[in-house]
Amino acid sequence: MTIIELNPGACGLKTIIEAKLVAPGHVYVSITSDCADVSELKIGIVDAMNELFNGFNNSKVYSKADEHINHGACPVPCAILKAVEAEADLAIPKDVVFEIRKEEED
Repeated sequence: MTIIELNPGACGLKTIIEAKLVAPGHVYVSITSDCADVSELKIGIVDAMNELFNGFNNSKVYSKADEHINHGACPVPCAILKAVEAEADLAIPKDVVFEIRKEEED
């Protein structure tokens, strides 16, 4: 099983994503979140190759996110796909880091 613990930033609403391979190339995704919108995501089983290599418009994850998440910059959908990718052995599990800073212009 692959587990991602996501602290998404300013909202402070933590999310835990669990991904478990249930058949070759097929991953079951479950989500526990402090965010009511994210908690509505009922992803279930996804075809990893389709999710990762068939475009955003053909992704079950992004389709569900579009239905339930109102904040376009929410990192949860991407994190779900990273969990699927790692669990399906399509990429090594590696942390993703966004370092955000604002700088004054001269």
